[in-house]
Amino acid sequence: MLKYPSKEIVERLRRDYPAGCRVVLDSMDDPYTKLPIGGQGVCRGVDDAGNILVSWDCGSSLSVAYGVDRCHRIESESEMRTTAEWLAKKNGNPSRCPRCGRPAVETNRLLALSRRADVTICENCGSWEALEDAGLAERKPLKAWAFLREVLE
Repeated sequence: MLKYPSKEIVERLRRDYPAGCRVVLDSMDDPYTKLPIGGQGVCRGVDDAGNILVSWDCGSSLSVAYGVDRCHRIESESEMRTTAEWLAKKNGNPSRCPRCGRPAVETNRLLALSRRADVTICENCGSWEALEDAGLAERKPLKAWAFLREVLE
């Protein structure tokens, strides 16, 4: 018999998985799914049955079933790198630097390849990453990047 979660649990799930946050698949009890464990997607909300509605990066929209499947919000640096690379690919030519968020203009061109992810960043941020790697500046974590802050909040 299928047991539905209480209203309190559904509300907690909605707080923990707001629409727009990024999630990673931990397990799925579906022998026919082609979703890979570790695959990422964008949460579209939580329904009244506690299912987490996800648009997976691979194109699937299979939900994470409450009490059966498991997922989590992105946390680790490697998960954030995957998200950064997916966002960069999805957005094509950005009008702002993904790292600092400043507009791409003649004096701030997006010409540097980040040392943290396969993402093009502005020349200034490229210089800062070189200084960070040389130990002359504090390393900025991926979660502090402008375009990742938007999906992590």
